[in-house]
Amino acid sequence: GVPAPRTAPGGPLPASPAAESLETGAPLARIDAGATALALPVPRVDANDPNAGFLAGLMASAPAELISALAAAPADSVERRLRELRARLEMGELVTASEALTELEARHADDWRVVWYRGLASLVTGEHEIAALSFDAIYDAFPGEAAPKLALGVCAEVLGQLDNAAEYYRLVWMTDPSYVSAAFGLARVQNAAGDRTGAVRTLESVPEASIHYTAARIAAVRSRLRRRDLRSPWPGTGAGATADTPLIDDLRAAADQISRLGQFGLDALRREQLSTEVLGTALDWVLSGGPGHRPGQTTLLGSELDERGLRLGLERSYRVLARLAQRGEERIDLVERANRFRPRTWV
Repeated sequence: GVPAPRTAPGGPLPASPAAESLETGAPLARIDAGATALALPVPRVDANDPNAGFLAGLMASAPAELISALAAAPADSVERRLRELRARLEMGELVTASEALTELEARHADDWRVVWYRGLASLVTGEHEIAALSFDAIYDAFPGEAAPKLALGVCAEVLGQLDNAAEYYRLVWMTDPSYVSAAFGLARVQNAAGDRTGAVRTLESVPEASIHYTAARIAAVRSRLRRRDLRSPWPGTGAGATADTPLIDDLRAAADQISRLGQFGLDALRREQLSTEVLGTALDWVLSGGPGHRPGQTTLLGSELDERGLRLGLERSYRVLARLAQRGEERIDLVERANRFRPRTWV
């Protein structure tokens, strides 16, 4: 067999845990190499392995349960050991996993599956150069497979080789659109390299038919807003500015995207979270001296495109978020934010 996903090769690989408080922010956050490694495609079980049938019938999902179930395997085999090795990595038992991998390498040094798991384990333990060498060997053996290219993209990204990472991710995304994680990876490195326009284009290339369409469009909205020079909404006019989409156009596109996402199942909580980001960016822009709206562009998400209108829109969104909040302290914080944005009046 060749590297193949255990499940659909689908969505965004995990980002840093810190970013997952808002799950919609995860696709573009700084990558967490360990979590991402364990989300990479899982090699197909060798049908000739004596435990192939047994492993196919395993129902246990939690790593600890799986390890207990593996004790009943009818025979010792490479596939049984690899399944246990993966479970140890998922449980964070890195010393035990390393010992098991070393033993496998001593017996099966030329088995590509063992080489793949050396790459996987090395990503988890932070030995990124070793991981890259391992996945490169798999790529040489199976140049047509998407999985090693995706793994090499992850390695290049964590090593700071953004051009190489972009090339691998682009190669996977252009040749196999089922790997939506490659699109998120490409957008992530494009953003890191300052190519916001490219990142938005990549994310918006995820088709409507994909189950990750909504996540991709949410990430595109956030890409449009990140690290903008609010003082200069026109291309090339700010300090250090490069040719880019004018901020007002990105604000408008982001607002339109949020409005359209309702038909794709965007819930009220995420809608209002995104709305506060768009309206907050617009308010910062107006307060920093943005030169007003263009003809025909007088509102944003139903709010007038001036300080008072944007404050009212933010107050409204934060009050909706407060009503949706699950915890009392979070509700109080959101009400306080709403009050801070309320326009000042003399009455």
